[in-house]
This record gives sequence, C-alpha cells and structure tokens, in this order.
Amino acid sequence: MTAEELLKINPYSGEFEDTYEVKLEKFEGPLDLLLYLIKKDEIDIYDIPVARITRQYLEYVEIMKMLNLDIAGEFILMAATLINIKSRMLLPKPEEDESEDPREALIMALLEYEKFKQASEVLREKESAEQQFLRRKDYSFLDLAPEETFTLEATIFDLMKAFKEALENLENDIYHTVRTEDVNIEERVEVIERILSERGQATFQELYSDSPNRLVLIVTFLAILEMIKLNRLVLRQAIPFGPIRIYLNKNE
Repeated sequence: MTAEELLKINPYSGEFEDTYEVKLEKFEGPLDLLLYLIKKDEIDIYDIPVARITRQYLEYVEIMKMLNLDIAGEFILMAATLINIKSRMLLPKPEEDESEDPREALIMALLEYEKFKQASEVLREKESAEQQFLRRKDYSFLDLAPEETFTLEATIFDLMKAFKEALENLENDIYHTVRTEDVNIEERVEVIERILSERGQATFQELYSDSPNRLVLIVTFLAILEMIKLNRLVLRQAIPFGPIRIYLNKNE
C-alpha cells in the first residue's frame, strides 16, 4: 500500500485541516525535493524516470497536504510540470521526429540548482568549521561512539521519509474499539523534550513509542516540525539518507 493510499484511509487526516497549520520559514522548495528523490534512489539525473519520480513526488506532496503544511504554490506547479512531462513522454512520436527531450528543461534547472546548492553547502561547512575553531558554540551534545557519529545534517525530507515509513508500518493496525484521544501539539512537545533530556538523543520512532498509533504519530510529527521552526531541535545522520537522530538544541 502506498503512502497516498494510506492517507486516504487515515481517519484523522481531516482533523487538522481547520485546527492547526504548520508554517516553516525555511522549508525546502520543489527542486530540493526532486534532487532528494533522485539522489536517494541513485538515479542518473540525465535520464530521469519521470513516471516513477512523479509518483514519489506526489506522495510527499500528499503528506504535506494531509499535515496542512504551509507549502508554496511552486510545489503544486512542479507537480503539474512533472505530470505534463510524463504525458508528453507517453505520446507516440514519428521516427523522423527529432524534437527535444521533454525532460531537458527540468534537467537543466536541476543541474543549475544543484550547482548553487553545493556551493552554499561548502560555505556552510566553512562557517561551521570557523565556529568550532573560535569555540563560539558547544557541540558536546553530539559526542557519540566513534563507529556511529551522527554529524550530517538531515533535511525536512529525511524527516518526512521517516514519517512516511512510520505510516506504512502502522497500515496493519486494527482497532476493535472506538475511543477518543486528547492529543495536542503542546503535550507532545513536552514528551519530546522529556525523552531527549533523559536519553540525549532519539529516533523519530522512539518519540511516539509511548503510544504507537496513527493520531499520536501525526501529532508527534507536527510537534517536531514546530520545534524545528523554533530552532529547538537538531537533526543528524551518520550517512546520507540514513536513520535520523534527533537532539535538543542546547545552543538555544
């Protein structure tokens, strides 16, 4: 079952539409999401399987819509662009037709964007190195075993990937009794802070393990997003696209 199908049967999906909205000032754009999907599956950027990428991209957009994230219209525009490219590639072409690849403009945009993104990451690494040299910040809370040091910064999309996997793991849950649960963002923030204060760090799954059901999963994810916006959490990975470790930002 896909994430999109899970969201359709989620009994709580409409519960947040008129009650809570998450706004992230630094939420990555659609090109970031496309690059994330391409690199995660080790796809050749010059030969993008549009149908597959479009399906994955739409799954992430559906998750954003379900959680009522304040996503910009550019995400929807990119979805329409991908669907348009997919449709053009499905149309039969005469053998003598040497028209340009429908993906060409998208590939060029991705390559150009990746170039600037890599440059910004180099500058950020230099800034981080300078901060450590000048001892302006305390990174002792990231002191882990040398064989598994989580030093790479995870992205919002890495966190959404963990959320998507958690939804899929809950797909076989069966509830025989109907009960209401009073779960809100503020309470989950307190739970997250308590767990991280006691353990030092935790996986996303561990932050809702006290009550592993779909509603608590969703509210926990929203609470994490709110804490990220307030710069109260640090997300780290040992390897790109690997498991995420979440820490309290003790520099705040």
